[in-house]
Amino acid sequence: MIGLERLGVWITKNPVIIIAVAVLLTLVSVHYAQQIESTGMTTESFVSKDSSLYQLYDHLYQENFGADGNIILIEGDNVAKADALSASLRLSDHTKMIPNVISVQSIADIVADAEYQSSGIRRIPSQERIDEILADAGSSVQGLMPDSRHTRMIVGMPTTATLTESQRGELLAEISSAVDFAEFPAGYSTTVTGDPSFQAAIQEVMNNSNGSVLLLCGLLMIVALLLVFRHVRWPLLPLPIVLLGIIWTVGAMGFFHIPMGMVTFAAFPIMIGLGIDYAIQFHNRIDEELIKGKSSVEAAISTVNHVAIPVAIAVTVTEAGFIALLSSTVPSINDFGKVCMIGLVMCYLSALFVNTTVLYLSERKSPRKKKAEGHSEDGSAIGAFIENVANFCVGRWKAVLAVALILALAGNYADTMVPIETDTKNYIPQDLSPLIDLNHMKAFFGGTDSLKFLVQADDVTDPHNLRWMDDFSNYLLTSREDRTESVTSIATYVKEAGGGEIPDDRTQIREIIASLPEAVQDTYLSGHNLAIVDVNIGDAQTNLGTEGMARLIKSYEDDLAWMTPPPGVSVRITGQAVLMATVMDALISGRVEMSLLGLVLIFILLLAIYRDLIKALLPVLPMLVVIGWMGLVMYYGGLKYTPLTATLGALILGVGSEYAILMMERFYEELHNVGDPYEALKITANRIGSALVASGAAVIFGFAALMSSPFNIISNFGLVTVLSIVFALITTFTVFVVLMIRMEIHREVVENAKQELKKAIALINDQSRRRINGN
Repeated sequence: MIGLERLGVWITKNPVIIIAVAVLLTLVSVHYAQQIESTGMTTESFVSKDSSLYQLYDHLYQENFGADGNIILIEGDNVAKADALSASLRLSDHTKMIPNVISVQSIADIVADAEYQSSGIRRIPSQERIDEILADAGSSVQGLMPDSRHTRMIVGMPTTATLTESQRGELLAEISSAVDFAEFPAGYSTTVTGDPSFQAAIQEVMNNSNGSVLLLCGLLMIVALLLVFRHVRWPLLPLPIVLLGIIWTVGAMGFFHIPMGMVTFAAFPIMIGLGIDYAIQFHNRIDEELIKGKSSVEAAISTVNHVAIPVAIAVTVTEAGFIALLSSTVPSINDFGKVCMIGLVMCYLSALFVNTTVLYLSERKSPRKKKAEGHSEDGSAIGAFIENVANFCVGRWKAVLAVALILALAGNYADTMVPIETDTKNYIPQDLSPLIDLNHMKAFFGGTDSLKFLVQADDVTDPHNLRWMDDFSNYLLTSREDRTESVTSIATYVKEAGGGEIPDDRTQIREIIASLPEAVQDTYLSGHNLAIVDVNIGDAQTNLGTEGMARLIKSYEDDLAWMTPPPGVSVRITGQAVLMATVMDALISGRVEMSLLGLVLIFILLLAIYRDLIKALLPVLPMLVVIGWMGLVMYYGGLKYTPLTATLGALILGVGSEYAILMMERFYEELHNVGDPYEALKITANRIGSALVASGAAVIFGFAALMSSPFNIISNFGLVTVLSIVFALITTFTVFVVLMIRMEIHREVVENAKQELKKAIALINDQSRRRINGN
């Protein structure tokens, strides 16, 4: 193409401009990279802020009741002894003075507050008086001290949306310092746990592990390139080229405010693998042209002319596969798709301009004196092997297609039975000490999963409204006793203070509420028009799974429909458990939809580019086979889908179709040169086979590094993707070449038939004209 030849000429004439622009873009990227925010497994990572579900959760629940509860677990022979309570009170009072601490609940506060009401002095009294106070406290003690050896202090603190990461870290550090200040007696132990500490630990481990995973990724790719790309000069050059594209991508993340989380981090090995593929394609072709004896200028121009468009088409088609991820309702999946899409463009630009320029300059400065060892115009040993595999499959094309189809159909069926990992705590290292501490605390206090019923009314403290809340709580405890561990609301405390009955007098009710600890009021009541009914469901998310949680939530909604609130009272269900159940449901249903959308987008795009039905179908069909095969692997391998592996279909379509497109483009280039499909296939498999194997090996080795991650969600993704790329390469050299050669032969047969038909029609017409003229 004349335009591409001009681009090649421009690249060879302007290397200084290209290098200068690359350096400038790198400096700008480093600046914006510092603005990237890190996120853990927060609610905002999984639920769109624009959804009505999140609006209810965020604006009504979080803004009015939202507070994270960090836990200080206290263990000893008798946690209600006077000396232990004195230390607990010191800890509580010191913790309350820490900036951003909202509230503190403990049995020490219950005892000291009760003593203040009776004597006017806030202190820990005698042991006899302590026992009397705790006996009268009722349910307020049960959630804080399940037995005499264990108690917990609940420290209320702002949610992740309110505090910055550094503020949150400082707050957790000061809570730990307050524990040391309290000086508990000998024989007592304290453990700081809870979701805030848990999330902070995850973030720290993730930040520490990401660097080592990427370093291992680079080392493994060096090994891959030295093994399968050593037949070219400068075989390791693709690595710095792709690193340049990654730096530009990180800068774009900061510029577009895309956060870095566990899901978005997994996009980088994809970009590294694909970016190396682009660099390898340009590198392999320019090396091939130089081996033929062309000058460095001619080789560079020819490479741009023959490779730029095929790789650009592959990039565009891969982008179409990742565009499907933007249809997901899960924000972290959206961000994953955005990072992949930006990264592919950056890596392509780096491969086209910087890679070609460096190769051109290096060859011009140090031209090769003779053919490198192992080089020949017949291709490499790997290329010869790929040629033999292709010929073998073409010769047995019926058996190849039959086996591929049977396995694909069986895999698509098996895929419907692959479970989804619903417990986000299983995404992280199971030996993480904060997780062990959290599970240790749950062993005594039960699970912390809960559903929240938001109650809105002109006056939720009206006796009729409080009685309904009490009746509804009792109904849930009896009708859902297998899952409902406790139900607590402001009505619980009013009823307890009223001697087991809710008073009829509204003024008396408000006096009772005013006498309650401020922490209780803030937890269950916001003003007089909004309250919550807190339903503790233990570890339901872990035990029930996605479908079980959805059924449980639906059953509570049915209970609400059965026990309708009084007129003028609105009650809606919310909570993090509800949000996560919706997310997992979106992953289950959206996974298939994303794959189908990616399939349709790629097919339409290829049809628009080639205006040829065969060329549009060829890259897509083998990827359907790969998706089916992966279904078998997932099912029989006992693997589960996660938010990352849910993108598998779109990933396979995007990555796998690239190999097929590059193979197809070279096949039709050679077919144009030699005319015979079988000869064109032999040349194609030999010449481009080694490059595809090299790029595939780099991707495989890169994703293998993910398997070393301590985070199960990432290591699982690495394993699944390695298998997907292996299958994509296998189908490219087997199923795809069979489909390509058979379709092209069919096209030739059809074209020949058309030509024969035209000749026959022309002959008939000619004979008819002769008869007419003869008459």
